[in-house]
Amino acid sequence: MSTGVLTTGWEPGVPAGDTIIRRFVLAYADRIAAMAARVGGRQKWVEGARMADLGSPFGYDNAVVVTRPLSEGEWPDVVAAADAFFPPHRWWVVLSVFPTPDLRAHGLLRVGHPPLMLRPPAPTPPPLPGLDVRAVEDATTLADFQAVLVAGYGLAEVGVPAIADLALAGSLLHLRVGYVDGTPVATAGAAVRHGIVEVDWVATLPQARRRGYGTAITAAVVDVAPDLPSVLIASDDGHAIYRRLGYLDLFRTTMWEHPPS
Repeated sequence: MSTGVLTTGWEPGVPAGDTIIRRFVLAYADRIAAMAARVGGRQKWVEGARMADLGSPFGYDNAVVVTRPLSEGEWPDVVAAADAFFPPHRWWVVLSVFPTPDLRAHGLLRVGHPPLMLRPPAPTPPPLPGLDVRAVEDATTLADFQAVLVAGYGLAEVGVPAIADLALAGSLLHLRVGYVDGTPVATAGAAVRHGIVEVDWVATLPQARRRGYGTAITAAVVDVAPDLPSVLIASDDGHAIYRRLGYLDLFRTTMWEHPPS
């Protein structure tokens, strides 16, 4: 009988492609670090986590991504490192695909447990009649992307997300805007890393919802690499949309936030 110890899949040196979940974690961590580098932000590796500060007023742009399971005794050091890394006034979040202890004693607030969803490679629905989907490639399309994202997420009083930067569009992020009769109504974006399409920034203007625009704009970014699986973290509003597009529920992640002071 073999006495070898099976890998957990999270030790140093395990290939990124070991599992879909490992691909997602590393893709997300690498993506936020690359975004920080492009927009003049900062990044830091600590044992078990990667941090990126994009200097954004929108907390989800400033993140700590947990890159392996942490014991309860390791969490205080990770949170302390994040506290030292981010400015005191910064709104930032912690994303973990692994269970976490209660971090309220460390000054964090629980956001919730959004579902992680997977869509295997498969044909997407045909383009939706009446929705003109365009790539963000100039100041005009970027401004439209920003306006829809801010309105769709209710960020008008928060400020401009870091995503609203042409330095990120094209080679790093694939951003799309959907127009109806020339008016921007929906957005979505994707990054392709570690053999997956990581989908994010899906938003539809409140007055344009329940017309299929969210499904169509998500399909458009899935199609940037149609032969790869796509993975996303779903909001409550978007959960049903993604299911209709063929996404499967894997499990719920955990998200904490450090609100701005």
